[in-house]
Amino acid sequence: MRIRFVVMAFGVLFFLTYLVKCIDSRKVYFGHKVLRVIPKTKAQVDFLRSLHPFFNNEVVDFWTHSSLRGTPVDIRLAPGQVYRNITSLLNSHNIKFQVQISDLQSAIKRQNRNWRNKREESSWFEKYHTLAEIFSKLEETAARFKERVRMLSFGKSYEGRQLNAVEIGSTLHIPKPLVFINCGIHAREWVSPATCMYIIDQLTSRYSDDITVQQVLNKVDFVIMPVFNVDGYVYTWGKDRMWRKSRSLNPGSPCVGADLNRNWGFRWGEPGASSHPCSDSYHGNSAMSEEEVQAVAKYLESLGRRLVAFLDIHSYSQMLMFPWGYTKAHCKDYLELMRVSKAVVDAIKTKGGDNTSYVFGQTSDILYIESGTMKDYLYGHLKVKYTFSMELRDTGRHGFLLPARLIVPTAREAFEGIKALVLNIQLKDQ
Repeated sequence: MRIRFVVMAFGVLFFLTYLVKCIDSRKVYFGHKVLRVIPKTKAQVDFLRSLHPFFNNEVVDFWTHSSLRGTPVDIRLAPGQVYRNITSLLNSHNIKFQVQISDLQSAIKRQNRNWRNKREESSWFEKYHTLAEIFSKLEETAARFKERVRMLSFGKSYEGRQLNAVEIGSTLHIPKPLVFINCGIHAREWVSPATCMYIIDQLTSRYSDDITVQQVLNKVDFVIMPVFNVDGYVYTWGKDRMWRKSRSLNPGSPCVGADLNRNWGFRWGEPGASSHPCSDSYHGNSAMSEEEVQAVAKYLESLGRRLVAFLDIHSYSQMLMFPWGYTKAHCKDYLELMRVSKAVVDAIKTKGGDNTSYVFGQTSDILYIESGTMKDYLYGHLKVKYTFSMELRDTGRHGFLLPARLIVPTAREAFEGIKALVLNIQLKDQ
């Protein structure tokens, strides 16, 4: 009864918040806090999971989730009654929590100020960049390394933006087995596109003098898509820094967008995604309903057996995961994927430069149940064996607002992991 009353109150608050959003063109988060909640018992884990479907991201936003005892869960809360109600619920269930970010708007301003104040002579990769700047850099790279890099476009987004990527190889004349990497499927995870751009740079600029890069590109070609969710990414720059979904309209609902990582046509609409358009994990009105998903899926299917590995790069939590997400049952390649995962996280830790630790395992084991994901689609539908997702830095201190000074260290260790991934996968002709 108490939870129902709280949910009704949040419904009224959401409506008022929506009206304010219609008037104010830019979303602000003054007074919003991010709590770190640590469930110690299975009952506490189950209670937190039971809360998630009731709330929308306007007033209560689960930044992370967990199905494991002792694993932190980060929750953004609107100020005032929302904060008081949720913390009261947590206290009533003896769930410990601490304030991770005391004022989200201040944290957003701090991140913006830090990267904008970067010296002009600093590296391109030490700043966050707009979509236009990212696409310009892709074109510049393709022109500079025209023998080994070509621009690709998979089509257009819901709002008409190009879905651009680059193909990279030791030579483009003889196709090799292909690794597909995408970043930025969730708009607010800015360090993800920044990391993809760094990886593109390392594969191209270091090919002539780095023997490991040569070994990698002699084994496989890459297609790298730095910003999957182009509309959402643009929206985070101009309207709402915390936006996650696409920007498609949902008939009959004032809420916009779908989670592009819950819209794929494998186990779509099952537990682990939301049927509510206002939820950040809304799966869309049907499988493959989103134009971005349709366009990329068409390209991936055209690759056939050439596609041998896939990596979906996110933030945050420092994790490397593989299928399944939709079920607790282990996938048939569990042992092989565990072997490769260990090689990847070992490389991140020992060669990345900062001794950074990543957790690895099957998604449903170390994180939570999720359905309709890109990773499960590639493994289950397209039969791509080496299928992974990576959650970059950090473990929660900054969350989605990772300072620009940490872009290169984060991307550098991810690149070490990717090299290890390629060198450890077993191709059929080996």
